[in-house]
Amino acid sequence: MNVWYLHGLESKVGGPKVDFLSEEVDKVFAPKMNYNEPIMFTSLLKFAKHNRPDLIIGSSMGGYFADALGSHLDVEVLLFNPALHSRPMEPEGVTYGESNWKRNFVVGTEDKVVDPKSTLVYKDIAKSYTEIKGMGHRTSLSVFMDIYNKWNQNQL
Repeated sequence: MNVWYLHGLESKVGGPKVDFLSEEVDKVFAPKMNYNEPIMFTSLLKFAKHNRPDLIIGSSMGGYFADALGSHLDVEVLLFNPALHSRPMEPEGVTYGESNWKRNFVVGTEDKVVDPKSTLVYKDIAKSYTEIKGMGHRTSLSVFMDIYNKWNQNQL
């Protein structure tokens, strides 16, 4: 399985979540994301068309990019507190395609960065929508692992 992991706006590349995924799947692509780079999205989309992922995981701003990429590629996405709204910036070039991609949302009820109440509008169109009581914007490794394992076992 080829899994992409797109980190958040103020996060760094790599880390324990990528290490975990590396143990679970055949291939992990976890690029350094520069959301201020005007061609970031179009470059990722072009690369994805030639190196098709099986799943795209994104956190916060990475969730926004993952969601948009999934819509072009008809690839399932796993979104942790995705910045589909409440973004502190508008990255250039992000567009949505027209596929019927599967969207899995994981939302912290105590997120002070991406308003969890505003994310509720996506609940009816999601494959799964999981609220984590007491979780803020950052997703702990244990929650990340639990959600990924549930997704992998088709329990989401």
